Amino acid sequence: MVKPIGVTGLVVSYLILTFVFVISFLERLKLERDILISYLRMSVQLFLAGFVLVYVFKIDNPFLNVVIFLFMIFFASRIVVERSGVKMKNATIFVFLSILISSAVVLTILLFGIVGLNRLNARYFIPLAGMVIGNSMNSTAVGIERFFSKIKDNRSKIEDLMGLGATQEEALSFVRKEALKAALLPALASASGMGVVFLPGMMTGQILSGVKPTQAVYYQIVIVVAIGVTVCLSNYIMVKILSRNLKFCLTYGVI
Repeated sequence: MVKPIGVTGLVVSYLILTFVFVISFLERLKLERDILISYLRMSVQLFLAGFVLVYVFKIDNPFLNVVIFLFMIFFASRIVVERSGVKMKNATIFVFLSILISSAVVLTILLFGIVGLNRLNARYFIPLAGMVIGNSMNSTAVGIERFFSKIKDNRSKIEDLMGLGATQEEALSFVRKEALKAALLPALASASGMGVVFLPGMMTGQILSGVKPTQAVYYQIVIVVAIGVTVCLSNYIMVKILSRNLKFCLTYGVI
């Protein structure tokens, strides 16, 4: 059993944030308001999530699980578009589809082919889906930002290639490569450091709950591989969709 953290421990953890506020104030970062809002928002969202999950796990309805899954992807897609600064019409739809397809494929294999479930169990599906979608969200934000920034920086080169007869997809091939590399490198760096530099959250949580370290390792390896594949697939689908839709890039105003 995990030793519970009481209200006093929670208050102490918030007090530690004083260091962040002090540094922000001394260095004139002007992030005090952002820090306060971010951690308040995090706290409210986690408490709400914990409250809702108690009932979701108790009900354990496959249809409800899928609805929550779709809501998580939609919310993640909105964050990706906001974080990347993309103003392109229908960008949220493109991101939603790329994360949906990649995460659905990977989670199906993970839950039914690897873990061996015979139904969509909420206690497994929701937490694992959150980890996969969250990492895909972060990488896709990096990938889509790099995709459009490379187009802006290489506008004349792309126009020259298209003027010489190259299709848009061919002219943007080097842009796709840069975007995919930028999206994949953080996941690769994180995987390289696991077990030596740090113990990842899922493994640590299982060990604290009493699971044998060897079994926790199995789960951690499986989820890290699943995250890596989802990151790669979601970004690949994203850049392929963008490369084949000239009018949307024109709407964005980059070529």
